Amino acid sequence: MTLPKTRNLPLVAIVGRANVGKSTLWNRLTETGRAIVSSVPHTTRDRNYAPCLWRGKIFNVVDTGGMDVEKTEIGQGIKKQAELAIKEADLVLFLVDVQAGLLPQDVQFAKQAKKLNSKILLVANKTDRNALLGTAASGEFWKLGLDEPIPISAASGRGLGDLLDIMVEKLTKLGKPPIDSEKESELRIVIMGRPNVGKSSLMNAVLGEERAIVSPVAHTTREPLDTSFVWRGHPITLVDTAGMRKRARITERLEEEGVERNRQALSRADVAVLVVDATDDPRKQDKHLAEILQEAHRGLIIAVNKWDLVTDKNTKTAKTYEDLVRQSLPFLDWAPFVFISAKQGQRVRDILDIALKIRDERERIIEDNALDKFLKQAIARQRPRAAKGSETPYISSVIQTATNPPRFKMTVRGSKSAVHQAWLKFFERRIREKFGFEGTPIVFDIENDTRPVKQVPGQHKRKRPIGRRAGRY
Repeated sequence: MTLPKTRNLPLVAIVGRANVGKSTLWNRLTETGRAIVSSVPHTTRDRNYAPCLWRGKIFNVVDTGGMDVEKTEIGQGIKKQAELAIKEADLVLFLVDVQAGLLPQDVQFAKQAKKLNSKILLVANKTDRNALLGTAASGEFWKLGLDEPIPISAASGRGLGDLLDIMVEKLTKLGKPPIDSEKESELRIVIMGRPNVGKSSLMNAVLGEERAIVSPVAHTTREPLDTSFVWRGHPITLVDTAGMRKRARITERLEEEGVERNRQALSRADVAVLVVDATDDPRKQDKHLAEILQEAHRGLIIAVNKWDLVTDKNTKTAKTYEDLVRQSLPFLDWAPFVFISAKQGQRVRDILDIALKIRDERERIIEDNALDKFLKQAIARQRPRAAKGSETPYISSVIQTATNPPRFKMTVRGSKSAVHQAWLKFFERRIREKFGFEGTPIVFDIENDTRPVKQVPGQHKRKRPIGRRAGRY
């Protein structure tokens, strides 16, 4: 089985015990603000990747959870993720808290880190005041055996320029120099769904590694997790997100903040994957999420997970389930379905191929002449209907004004004219039949032209209906 290839960027890992400022530093270096920063220990649980750009050079930085964890399933998962990050990193930043001083946990975790990777920089965080610079340089932190501490304040940005210069110099000496900033655009795919439908399992299955912690405990994933790789020569970033519940059921501040970051991740994505549970009927929350995705105007794939658990399948089972979902989500009739098993790894990478195709569909451009001819044919098939309380519309033109998503401006003569939504849906279906646009929403902007309406055959009252033959292409 072909696995996605990790993009060839040097990797820097940020590690340490809980609440030393790892996520704050990661947000600063990557300029994203995606990691949730909280005084609650172990807010960060999985590895979180993002590129860092410094002086025209780029490298990856990975945030990790605190290594001082309880011996629970999630706690051991956090520890394992941190250890994997240390092993794979070209350079490790070991963070300590100057204000708290050296703690026994720091000594213990420094020993563990050195066993996994010898290329470590000691970073003394929270040196917000000049008086703390002396504390950072004191002999206390030399006990860790990690050379001289580099003083910074991740919260204020103090000392980060010096730290970045040191990081770039160290990576270059190690034979892993940061590379020139890439101009090639990457495809961003965000995985969304309600809790426990298998989002993290899907990400792990696509990547072929345990990238995210998988647990039956709802909201194990708390913040969007980015992973960049290359698939069939195309750079892709895959984003796992926290399960989204109804706002009325969100009680924890961290969960609410995680949901808001999901929305931000969606706004940056090209294609979204809505994961639903094949063993469960579509729920109201699935519909709510689908409406959010529709409003965001992203490309969309509906991934039906846990298909391996469906019993007594036959050649019609998939179509029956698809019809059931489409009845619940009729406004997403343009979204393709893929039936997967994240646990078994069945068809999970089909999602990548479909997403690449959807990107092409979102970039499709229709020439004005072709649209003008198509408009006349559509009107011959079914003349436009007026919205309630409006005059009969005369559509003078349709032109494409944008891509990603495809956007069309429809000009309607008459200040009081408006096109009925049912006719717009008919027109959209005809566009898709003729030109494609699978997996992407189509946006119509209606512009009213106040010039007098001319009586043009085909758009106004007729003595007899138009036959089917007149609408043939």
